[in-house]
Amino acid sequence: MHRYLFSFALFCIAGNAMASVHENSINVTFPDKVATLTFSEKKEFPKKELGVNIRYQGIGPVVGSIYIYNSGLSQIPTGVGSPLIHQHFIQVINEVKQLAAMGQVKAVNLTGGSTISNFKGCGPQFMWRAYELDMGDKVLSSYTYLTGLNNNFVKLRLSHLKGDMQGKRELEQFVEELRKLLGNCRD
Repeated sequence: MHRYLFSFALFCIAGNAMASVHENSINVTFPDKVATLTFSEKKEFPKKELGVNIRYQGIGPVVGSIYIYNSGLSQIPTGVGSPLIHQHFIQVINEVKQLAAMGQVKAVNLTGGSTISNFKGCGPQFMWRAYELDMGDKVLSSYTYLTGLNNNFVKLRLSHLKGDMQGKRELEQFVEELRKLLGNCRD
C-alpha cells in the first residue's frame, strides 16, 4: 500500500514539474519545453494591445521569444499573404534597425533579405529575416519571424552566438515544433 502511495506521489510531483502556460488570445498551451529550449517566463505587457511575451531559454545565449499581440487592431489576417502582415513586418524590422540608435546594441547588421518560409507539413508559414547584433562583448545571430494567427500577430525573436551551429540547429528545431504547436497539428 505504501509503495502505491509513494508511486502516486511521485507521479503527481512529476506532473506538476512540467510547467505550461495557456495563451487565451490564440488558444494555445505552451509546454515546458519546445525542442531543446525550456520555458523561462511569461510577461504580460501593461497595454493590452502589446500582448504577451513567452520566453524559452537554451544553453548559453540561445533564446526563443514569442510575442503575441494585436497592436490595437481588431482584424489581423491569418498567415503571411496579407498586405497588413507585410507592412507590419517592415515596421518590425525597422524597429530592429533602431536598436543601435537607441543604445541597446553596438550595431545591427542585416543579412540577406526578408523572405517567406516554405516549411513542409502542418503549421503556419512566417515572414522572416536574419541579422547580427553586435553586443560589444559578443555578436549574436538573430532572426525575426512574423505571422498572423487568430486576429493576433505572432512574432518570434530568436538568438544564438554567432558561429554557434548547435545553437542555430536548436532554434531551427524550436521553430519547427512551435509551428506544429501553433497549428494544433497532430503528428
